[in-house]
Amino acid sequence: AIRLFDWSDITEVIPCLLTIIIIPLTFSIANGIALGFISYILIKILTGKSSDLNFGIVLLGVIFGLKFLFL
Repeated sequence: AIRLFDWSDITEVIPCLLTIIIIPLTFSIANGIALGFISYILIKILTGKSSDLNFGIVLLGVIFGLKFLFL
């Protein structure tokens, strides 16, 4: 539930909210999750918190990014 989000760290909340909004707008759970991963990575990099990212998250973000780029 949204009330369980860690509202003190906005870099964690924004990707979650984007995922929740995108899923019904695109009628696709996969697209919502993909955009959530991509936005999480971009927000962490842009805010200077790239040390929070691990290889698995970045790999999934790159795969999802390539999916949107080529499909």
